[in-house]
Amino acid sequence: MPNELKELTIKELISRYDDKSSYLVVGYRGITALQFNQLRNELWQKKILMEVVKNSLAAVAFKKIGKTEIVGLLNGPSAIISGGDDPVLMAKETVKYSEDLPFFTLQGGFFEGEALSIDSIKSLAKLPSLPVLRSQIVLSINAPIVGVATAFNSILRGLATILQEIKTQKEKSNG
Repeated sequence: MPNELKELTIKELISRYDDKSSYLVVGYRGITALQFNQLRNELWQKKILMEVVKNSLAAVAFKKIGKTEIVGLLNGPSAIISGGDDPVLMAKETVKYSEDLPFFTLQGGFFEGEALSIDSIKSLAKLPSLPVLRSQIVLSINAPIVGVATAFNSILRGLATILQEIKTQKEKSNG
């Protein structure tokens, strides 16, 4: 590969991965082209990108952006998985495929400035997805408010019943 083309490729990799807060490195040795394309398409539908990289060029790019932990993960045929708004979903999908396809192997990753081991990725995959976490937080915040509103409503209902009973008693005594 001519030097100019290598430099352009490195610049492209830097622009792609410099602003990403999380990505995973996977090995794909032994996967058929059909399996690989199917996997790539399924991930793409979930807004997750899987890109085959040349290890030496990716290593240079990651060193330049200060993410040297990734360099050691680039062994053999490697692909980088990134994208999506939810890193938990990305981890879930990657772990699922690594269990389904024996030649698709997790090698490690990077999440919010920290290097991830394979065990860390599997732990991340066990967490609820971001939308589920958000709804759980809203429900836990909302639960006490609903309880207070229910209590006030119950008190008001009781007061209305008492006032209605007083009105009924006065009408009987006057009439």
